[in-house]
Amino acid sequence: MSDLLAWMLSVFGFTYIVVYSKITFRFRDWCYKVHEKLGELVHCPLCSGFWVGLAAHFACGSPTHNILFDACLGSIAAWIGTLVIADLQYKFEKGQSKCKSCSS
Repeated sequence: MSDLLAWMLSVFGFTYIVVYSKITFRFRDWCYKVHEKLGELVHCPLCSGFWVGLAAHFACGSPTHNILFDACLGSIAAWIGTLVIADLQYKFEKGQSKCKSCSS
């Protein structure tokens, strides 16, 4: 179970970097220049998570031993992780953070 959770967090982390990081901005921009649909793919955590999950199946091993399930699981992990991060960011920016030193 812990292997599955670690695999999902890894897929989420890599997907988050691809979709939102400033480091990969040039890559995302290049993808749009190559083809508009490819550019849309790297801006969507659900879509990118599928392909990162598929790549992780081969690169890191499979927690489920099913290629399609791993790809779908990667997509779900990336999407849920992004929703959680977005919610935390929203609460932090609205001053609803529990951290007293951060909200002053």
